[in-house]
Amino acid sequence: MPMRIALLTTWFPPVIVGSGNRFYELGKRLAAKHEIHVYTTGIPGTVREEEMDGMQVHRYGIFDPSKKSIEKESTVLSLILSGRLLTEKSSELIRGFKSFDLVDCNIVSKVLPYVASLISKSMHIPLIETWHEVWYEQNFTQYSPFRALPGFVLESLMPWFSDINIAVSETTKRRLIELLRVNPHKIVVISNGVDLKKFEAKGEKTYGRILYVGRLERHKRVDRLLLAYERLKRVHPEIELIIIGKGPQKEYLQHFSEKLKLENVTFLDPLPYERLLEVMKSSWIVVQPSIREGQGIVLLEAMAAGTPPIAVQAKGSAVGDVIKNNDNGLLVPEGGMERAIHRLLTDDDLYQQLRKQGLTFVRAYDWAILANKVDEIYEKLEETR
Repeated sequence: MPMRIALLTTWFPPVIVGSGNRFYELGKRLAAKHEIHVYTTGIPGTVREEEMDGMQVHRYGIFDPSKKSIEKESTVLSLILSGRLLTEKSSELIRGFKSFDLVDCNIVSKVLPYVASLISKSMHIPLIETWHEVWYEQNFTQYSPFRALPGFVLESLMPWFSDINIAVSETTKRRLIELLRVNPHKIVVISNGVDLKKFEAKGEKTYGRILYVGRLERHKRVDRLLLAYERLKRVHPEIELIIIGKGPQKEYLQHFSEKLKLENVTFLDPLPYERLLEVMKSSWIVVQPSIREGQGIVLLEAMAAGTPPIAVQAKGSAVGDVIKNNDNGLLVPEGGMERAIHRLLTDDDLYQQLRKQGLTFVRAYDWAILANKVDEIYEKLEETR
């Protein structure tokens, strides 16, 4: 049965963030059946109201991702978005407008989920919380105590208000159960994914091309990749490094690269998706040095492109739910990138095995399959109202 669904997310395209990309990919597929409204923030150049791939997008607040940190600004932007939602949705209820059938909220900021809860309770409709990661102890390692403690408390209470929690990985599910004491029966794991149709065209590999794709934030640890590349360049002078992304660390990383006197390092702003796939297919290796990932969509994209991924396994990071070490990619400690890259430059048998297994593994992660799983959750909640 067609439903009217509200998706609440601090980030949404054209801002390139995994959490926003998930709601975009799922939302546009669900829009073929349901009426989808996305409530989010904007960037310079976006409009207040727009139709995007069958979804109605409503934007509040402006953010410039090239100049500011997504992590640092998420609370401010979610406060603006939350305030406007409270004002407008309350007015809508008073005027007796048609209500939504359910609310699905991206758990990125610590404020927006409480507004989603207030809206869902006011309308007497189900609330779904989509969890990408559980910060818990990381609140205190990333922020000052004055900001960490409120964040810790707010995060700990969030699951109390939801009807169902969707975790994007088994690691996130485990942390919800062990750290936030969420009832396992209220958690469903539905991964992030890729659009496999866009990867069907073949691409020719460029030996020695190393690729990083993602935000240029401190926790992404791209500076560690530059250091590993500097050491590898002495042994493999033919290698090159392409870094694609924006963020507050971009200028620092460019200066750091110059300080190391690195050659064949290219910094690119985010590319149109078709062009990005061309670069990914032509690359020899994709490296994800980040120490915190809710899952890591770029790792799935690398596999779909036939490009073996390397990722850093750190506490609380869910990359191990995607990469099976020495099977479809390589998992390494934070100081292990150099050795892992060297292995894939010198061991062709291992390289071809990782390519083959990655292509097989990613078949289950098509967005169309995952959208159907989300739709089943929505339908079950609607039936039990």
